[in-house]
Amino acid sequence: MRQFRPQAPRDRRQPYAGQWYRHSSNGWGIADFMEFCEAAGIESIPAFNMDETPQDMADFIEYANGPADSAWGRRREADGHPAPYRLKYLELGNEERVDDAYASKFEVLAKAMWPKDPDLILVVGDFVYDQPLRDPFHFGGAASGITSLAAQQKILRLAKQQNREVWFDLHIGTDGPQPDATFAGMFSFLDALERIADGARFKVVVFEFNAGNHTQKRALANALAINAIERDGRIPVAASANCLQPDGQNDNGWDQGLLFLNPSQVWLQPPGYVTQMISRNFQPLLVKCETTGPPNTLDLAAKRSEDGKCLVLQVVNPGDTAVAARMRIDGSSSNTIEARVEELSGPLNAANSADQPDLIVPRRLRWKRPVGDEIAPYTFLPHSFTVLRFE
Repeated sequence: MRQFRPQAPRDRRQPYAGQWYRHSSNGWGIADFMEFCEAAGIESIPAFNMDETPQDMADFIEYANGPADSAWGRRREADGHPAPYRLKYLELGNEERVDDAYASKFEVLAKAMWPKDPDLILVVGDFVYDQPLRDPFHFGGAASGITSLAAQQKILRLAKQQNREVWFDLHIGTDGPQPDATFAGMFSFLDALERIADGARFKVVVFEFNAGNHTQKRALANALAINAIERDGRIPVAASANCLQPDGQNDNGWDQGLLFLNPSQVWLQPPGYVTQMISRNFQPLLVKCETTGPPNTLDLAAKRSEDGKCLVLQVVNPGDTAVAARMRIDGSSSNTIEARVEELSGPLNAANSADQPDLIVPRRLRWKRPVGDEIAPYTFLPHSFTVLRFE
């Protein structure tokens, strides 16, 4: 921080030899990122390298959240942002090998940052677990190569000693709508932390659904992951990797943007529409829902509003044939049940392009239960994600 003024003119910023891109620069820095999120009304969660110095990290927290009369608050004000950014979360590393070396670095950095802000939540940049963890201290299947959660336990003990909350960021694969073992790994990781936390406050979050494509098959896989996470109810944040992607400029194999852009237009890809459909129909309370029939045919999650006046049903049909289903809604006091429906369906490899930005888009309609039918019929299209909103 002492050598890099965050809001310096871009042509005066120190060059950076990027790990992912040979032509990375400081033209888009962390302060720019926080301002973008602030303008968009969303939380910013920057991730820092584990090899940052404790003093630099303490200075950054003061720069982001300190009062205007502090040393780094005055620097922030001089950079054009007098008010604190009110940064709530900061991640240390990304897809790390969380072992004793990581835990030691985490402790040093945490003890430097926590005194600067009593409410800051630090996030452990964990990785992928593609096998269930039956024993927290003896398992396989971790992408990082670790076989024990001993380091995670050390971090939990540190958080408890300091009376702080910590989060653990796991990533899962959503390349297509096939059953994914990382779901079981994710939930069993959470179970394992609950067994070893000993009263420490923590959460598991998923900051990256990862895939090598941005097609309808990834849309369905993302929807399956979100349904599974919402049914479990313990993971408060789930997000898809690579939101923004310049058209034709992907060069790292992770061709998974939700929203594509070029100099003259922007357009959503199918997994972007899944995010949009779920977001604008969000309800806070989980509702019990069950399916009967052939296994792995339909996947669903149900939620309702706090006042009970709105029910949302999210249904994934990953198969290549339409599924005629019958819905029974217990507890409804109305003889007439209507729903607003959004339905996203298409070939698994279909995606939108600059020439055809609306090739795969949600279809909107209104559905009404036939008069006199206690059990209502609905046909879910092949390779579809459907949201039914009852009010």
